[in-house]
Order: sequence, then C-alpha cells, then structure tokens
Amino acid sequence: MSGAAATTRRVENDRVVRLIISYRENGDRRAIERLLDLHGRILRHIVKRYASSTHSAESYEDLLQVGYVGLLKAVQGYRVDSSAKFSSYAYAMIDGELRHHFRDTGLVKRPRWARSLYSKISEATTSLTSELGRPPLPEEVAKEVNVTVEGVMEVMKLFLDTNVSSLDETFTHDGEEAPDLSAIKSLQYETFSLPVEDRIHLEQALESLSELQQKVVYLFFYKDLSQTEIGKMLGLPQRKISRIIASSARSLKDRLGSWN
Repeated sequence: MSGAAATTRRVENDRVVRLIISYRENGDRRAIERLLDLHGRILRHIVKRYASSTHSAESYEDLLQVGYVGLLKAVQGYRVDSSAKFSSYAYAMIDGELRHHFRDTGLVKRPRWARSLYSKISEATTSLTSELGRPPLPEEVAKEVNVTVEGVMEVMKLFLDTNVSSLDETFTHDGEEAPDLSAIKSLQYETFSLPVEDRIHLEQALESLSELQQKVVYLFFYKDLSQTEIGKMLGLPQRKISRIIASSARSLKDRLGSWN
C-alpha cells in the first residue's frame, strides 16, 4: 500500500512538472490555471489559518491574493529536477509570502520609504556608536544616511511618537505636530538612487489611486507578475488589467507632474 501511494504521488508530481514546463516555455495559460486549481486546497487551507488568527484584521479575500502571489512564485521558482514534491515547495512559498506580508504591514503601519529610512538610521546609529565609542550626533547620523538633519529628526518622530496615526493628518490626537515630510530631503544626489523626497512623492501618488489600481500596480511593478497572472488572481480579463495599468500610469504621471 505504501509503495502504491508513493507511486501515485510521484505520478501526480510528474504531471505538475509537465504543467510547469508548459507554462514556463510556452506561456500556456491553461497550464497555470490548472496548477492554481490543483493547489487551491493547500492555498485556502494556509490562508484560512492566518485569516482566523490574531495576526491581522485583513479579510480572507485580501489574504488569498497574497497567498496567490506565493503560489505563483512557487511555480516560477520550483526546480523541476528536485526530489521534493512541488506541493511541499508551494506550501512553504505560500506560507513565507504571508509571513513576509505580515512583517511588512501587520504592526508597523508606515510607508515603505519610512520603514527603509528608519532602518538605515537605526543601523547607522549602531555602527557609529561602535566606531566612535559614544552615541553619534544627529549631524553624524545624517551624513551617514545622506539625509538632512531635520529629515532624520522627523523620521525619528514618526516612529517614536505612537500618537501619530496618519501621515495625512496635520496634528496628532494630543495636539502635537505631526512629522514635517517636506523637511526629509537627501543631502546630495546619488547615482542610480532616487532621492528620498522623490520617493515620498511617489508613494503619496500611489496612495491617490483606487484600491484596485494600487493592487494591480503593486502586482505588476513590484511583484513582476504578468497581466495574465494578475487577471487570474483578481478574476478579471487580461484586457481589463491592461487598461487599469495604463490609467494608473497616467494618473501617477499627472500627480507627480503637479509637484514639479
């Protein structure tokens, strides 16, 4: 019985491998749809576990889309000559994508640029403290991370003041002023690196898009998914996804142009 079960699992995995190869080499849409259908039970099981836990107040449907990204990454990254079953690899990729999602958005409700800059400031402070044998001055940290002193102080205010509930609010609930984003600027421009003030403008422009536009832009430009893959994930035709991308790009261009 054990031998027969092993044979069945091997045959099933061989079928999955053929579908993966067909999708990778020929862009076979039916192959990716079949792969998603075959592993939908695993996907729903993992997502349901997270949705019913205390990790997040996000809806099951929103988490299901995150899980889909993990499953698509599994299809793209699985080694077809691996001795491990694809289902095991897919399970780990889906679970990992959800964990990564919660790390990014679960407890720290801050923009991506702010999280990245705060991390650099923290690392620079630790490094300079070890190097200098004392806590660094704000000017020394600012030089290390290539941000104005005022900018460093505003970022620290953003993360250390737990009363700041929104970057769009002028004041916090207790009457203290919220961080001044206009003070956060690069000391000097660096090759192949977007100045922090431009990153702030870009993310604010993204926030002006509709929820659907933000999802499509995120999946297309940040996760590198194809229009077909996004359409399958969101239950929309590829042409609709194409129009959403085009309209989003126009909106972002207009919004960013207004700041120049």
